[in-house]
Amino acid sequence: MVVFDQEISSGIWEFTVKGNQIRTVGTGIGIIDARQIEIPHPFNFRSSSSNNSICYIGKTIWIKGIGKVDTGSNDIKSGDEVSAIVNLESDPHSFNIKVNNEIQPFSVISFPDGVKFILTFGTMNDEWEFISLKELDKGSNFNGAERRKIYKYL
Repeated sequence: MVVFDQEISSGIWEFTVKGNQIRTVGTGIGIIDARQIEIPHPFNFRSSSSNNSICYIGKTIWIKGIGKVDTGSNDIKSGDEVSAIVNLESDPHSFNIKVNNEIQPFSVISFPDGVKFILTFGTMNDEWEFISLKELDKGSNFNGAERRKIYKYL
């Protein structure tokens, strides 16, 4: 796992990467509470009280170590461009994923004020390429609650 060492505490941010080599389902993207000192694996459900991550791996959104399978979502494959989007301006805050410019049909809400982006690797041969970290206009709306499953971080 890699943690991008920039705390995001306000605004709407999009972290975009490309999966150059994705060989396993264990490869993913997400966020973690910026105050987290020890970084647990997103699958670590035994200590969900100290696992403060949200991670999209395969068709599963992992929230504090608990997996929520979303059959309407796209798997991440080699060559895909994937973005994790956090909206810290919305109330509650929202987390969304784009795969090849397509917003996935879920949102995670009510996570902490300060976060960092994370990438996971299924094997040592998996490869992510960093594309960009950019702040989006305040008018950007990725919530779309009317067409999404909403998961709470709490």
